Amino acid sequence: MPFVVPRLIAEIFDQPYFRGRWGLVYEPVRYTGVIGFQDNISSARIYKGPNFDSVPNYKAIFHEHIDYQGKRLALGPGVYPNLHDMTYNFGNVVSSISFGPLLEVAGPEWGTVPLVVEVFESINFKGRKAVVLRDVPHTDQVGLHDRISSVRILKGPNCPPTGAKVLFYEHVHFEGSILPIEIRPMDFKKEIPNLHILPQSFGDIISSIKIEGWSSSSEFDRVIFQDEFDGVQMRPEWRWEDPKGGASWTERQGYLEMRVEPGQDLWHGNPPGQGGNMDAPRLLQTVSGDFSIETRIRVTPQLREHGGLLVWKDPNAFVRLEKTSGPHAFRGDVRFERHVNRVYSLVGRGAGLTNVRTLYLRLERKGNLFAGYASEDGVNWLSCGVTFVGMGDPVHVGLHALSPGNIPATTTRFDYFRILRRRGEAAQYRRLTRSSAAQQRQMSEIQRRTQLRQLV
Repeated sequence: MPFVVPRLIAEIFDQPYFRGRWGLVYEPVRYTGVIGFQDNISSARIYKGPNFDSVPNYKAIFHEHIDYQGKRLALGPGVYPNLHDMTYNFGNVVSSISFGPLLEVAGPEWGTVPLVVEVFESINFKGRKAVVLRDVPHTDQVGLHDRISSVRILKGPNCPPTGAKVLFYEHVHFEGSILPIEIRPMDFKKEIPNLHILPQSFGDIISSIKIEGWSSSSEFDRVIFQDEFDGVQMRPEWRWEDPKGGASWTERQGYLEMRVEPGQDLWHGNPPGQGGNMDAPRLLQTVSGDFSIETRIRVTPQLREHGGLLVWKDPNAFVRLEKTSGPHAFRGDVRFERHVNRVYSLVGRGAGLTNVRTLYLRLERKGNLFAGYASEDGVNWLSCGVTFVGMGDPVHVGLHALSPGNIPATTTRFDYFRILRRRGEAAQYRRLTRSSAAQQRQMSEIQRRTQLRQLV
């Protein structure tokens, strides 16, 4: 099988907004029926491949008919949640896909690609193939659950200078035995033609895949709000929500402590309406636009902490990035979760950060794209995944704490909370004063929302 260094990688879905069946394409496909996508592609994400910089005008070209005929839609690196909304309504009409240099304007860039992972059903890179760019909690998503026999790993266009790592897991949701494969700074690719003959035989047992890429900086570099919890009372920007009244928070000299009684959770249950609740306490404020939020958590040896960062639109649309407690089934892991329309999904995990004494969490928003990061030093950040959640402005951001199920009460200490924007956008933020906060408490709910929109 010839080896191809991709310039672009197209992730295609048979439903709008990146739902339903999906696949990855980086070579021309003269008839999309052979990959199961005949006239049913409705949304797409286009990534830069390892060889993109050699032809910066390269595009993925979607054709109306087989053999690259008919009307066409050229898409550069970006996010395209609904092809039905594009010129000529390209949803459910694509019959072939090609790649080439065109000058049409590209869409907004989506995320980063530290590594490109190719997985094959058979040894020696044969049989059915899938391309992985993001964490895969269940290899059913790529059609190769417990059926991967060889792998090839390429350095991606956004590989950190210090290298990156792929973790292959024995069980779904990043559990069980692990096969780590590292791409070092001088590596271009690594190949394992037969997973069955490794000392740690991993043939036909891989059930989830995680890509670890460290980043040393963020484009959000201007602090527009910071609370180090060293005052005598809550700052006016904050709003404390504790639906059942079972929690408590204490602003101490230099940190915020949130204590939560057993059973207070922040999910709808599985199936929705069974076993879940929205009772967890949260400390929130309202913002609009793109931003990064960040906190630092003190971790005790007993792992009693269970909480972290929250971006909240309403009970049907929110994301959580949190440190879990030791007694919980997640055993102190860092987890990034997506909750949309009462359905929970795991976006990714921050592996290897269970027993750190200090944990930094960062959650970034770019439009409707959310990225989670974790770090033990606040300098080198490990990606916990990227997800798409439709949230219009404004949204509510802040801190939350949980004590789900029957685990003991949890106590989470936050050293600070920050909101950051890009340098040119920092001036758009306007801070609430105590007088304006007092006026808001006297408004009706409708008036309050109107005022908040004007403020942010």
